[in-house]
Amino acid sequence: MTEQPENPSEPNTPRKSNDRVNRRPGVRKSWVPTREIPSVKQLETSSTRMLVRGTFGRCPACGAGKNFTRWIHMSDRCHRCTLKFERVEGHWIGFLGTNTVLVFGLMFILLMSVTLLSYPDPPGSWLIWAMVGIAVVGPLVLYKTARMLWTAIDLLMRPLRPGEIDPRYVVNDPYRDNPTGL
Repeated sequence: MTEQPENPSEPNTPRKSNDRVNRRPGVRKSWVPTREIPSVKQLETSSTRMLVRGTFGRCPACGAGKNFTRWIHMSDRCHRCTLKFERVEGHWIGFLGTNTVLVFGLMFILLMSVTLLSYPDPPGSWLIWAMVGIAVVGPLVLYKTARMLWTAIDLLMRPLRPGEIDPRYVVNDPYRDNPTGL
C-alpha cells in the first residue's frame, strides 16, 4: 500500500495506513453533543397552548397573529419573535399532510353525522355534492390553520436550534446556558 500525505500542502509527510483522515474540514475531533431540551421547556409554555395557537393561525412560540401577508402567502419569520416557520427543507410536506387530515376529518364527521341522523334513509345526491364542496373548498379555508398547526407540531417534535428564534424568547437555551454542551 502506498503512503499518501495527510495534508496535500505538505507532500513530504507520509500517512500511515491506519490513520483516519478527517474528510470534513472545520469539524473538531473532540466534538461533544449538546443536550437537547424540548421546545416546550425552552419557551416555558405548554404543548396544548402551542397547538391551540397553531390552530388559530398564530405563531406557536409567541402567539402573534398576522403572519400571512395574503391568504396563502406566509411570512418567512414571525414579526414578533422571529421564529423561522419553515425550519427544514421539505416542511411543506407535513403541512400538506395536516391539511389533508383536517379536510378528511371534516368530511368524515359530516358523513357520519348525516348518516346517523337519517339512518333508515340516508340522503343521496346532496350529501355527495356537500362532500365534493368540502373537498374543493376545505383545503383553501383550512390553509392557515394547517400551516401554523404543522409548525406547532414540528416545534413539539424537534427542539429549537440557534438562529430559529429571537434569543429573548428562549428561557432555557442549552447553547447559551451551558456552553460546554453537557
